[in-house]
Amino acid sequence: MATSSETLSTEDWLAVARETLIREGVEAVKIDRLARACNVTRGGFYWRFKSREDLLDQLLKDWRTSNTTPFLAALSGPGTPAERYRSLIRLWLDEHDFNPDYDTAVRNWANSSPKVAAVVHTVDDIRMDALRGVFLDAGYDEDEALVRARITYFHQVGYYALGLNEAQKARAGLADIYYRILTGFELEDGRPVRNGRTRSAR
Repeated sequence: MATSSETLSTEDWLAVARETLIREGVEAVKIDRLARACNVTRGGFYWRFKSREDLLDQLLKDWRTSNTTPFLAALSGPGTPAERYRSLIRLWLDEHDFNPDYDTAVRNWANSSPKVAAVVHTVDDIRMDALRGVFLDAGYDEDEALVRARITYFHQVGYYALGLNEAQKARAGLADIYYRILTGFELEDGRPVRNGRTRSAR
């Protein structure tokens, strides 16, 4: 990382703030600590931000964009509803474009900030609505699409909140079972099944 106040980019500062938030919580995201981590003076911070509150606002915006854009891209991409759902599974399993630790850290932050809690609530609604759209496209009615979207989303949030630390291989090995139970789709053709009868997707 660059060490000149002028050459440190906004992203440089946000990267350090993000790591600090994930590792130690929002109370540790302080100007002095970040400046020391960046090897610059406190004054260097003000090249990029008006205040700590400005930094926190931009950090929250960074989370909203970086962890939600890939989520929506997976569900709105090409392919059948089943293929799009599997794209989301890969996103969660790979943990490259989606950072679950960042999600958890922001949710913990929301416990002490109504403002952050409101943003998290909005983001959760956006993500669940995208999931609901996949289930609607698969042929489920409005209510069932909503419930399946919620169950899928609540399951994943809970998985991270519980900190299961399951080995990647073990987690991937259960993916098809989760897929079948959470979606009701057949593994072979990706169409939803009810009472033993396959239903046509929209």
